Amino acid sequence: MTNRRTVVILAVAAAALAATSAQAHGRHGRVWGGVSIGIGVPFHYGPYGGPWYAPVPVYAVPPPVVYVEPPEQSAPPAKAPPEPIFYPRNGQSASQLEADRQACNRWATTQPSAMADAGVFHRATQACMDAQGYTSR
Repeated sequence: MTNRRTVVILAVAAAALAATSAQAHGRHGRVWGGVSIGIGVPFHYGPYGGPWYAPVPVYAVPPPVVYVEPPEQSAPPAKAPPEPIFYPRNGQSASQLEADRQACNRWATTQPSAMADAGVFHRATQACMDAQGYTSR
């Protein structure tokens, strides 16, 4: 990198010196029979008698690639439906309510998809408790 920078600095200095000396002699950077450093270095004379200058290479550094991880879009955790409240329709006691609830919970776990989906489990429990004589809210 240092050698390339040195060559570029020397080429720019030589071009400025050649342009200044050519302007002092009224030639404005033209070449009359020899090799001169102006805008570029002439390879040969063009079709109209003037020198043809090679384009000066331009080195461009590509911009850095920045990748930003998108924020993780996760679904909010599903809230479990609230536990239903069962009211006895036929005058059942609190101990009978608890025994019926446990029996209905055991039965609800045997239903298809009840263990994978809480909604299925709760609907099955409510249907069982309704059949046992309870109202739910």
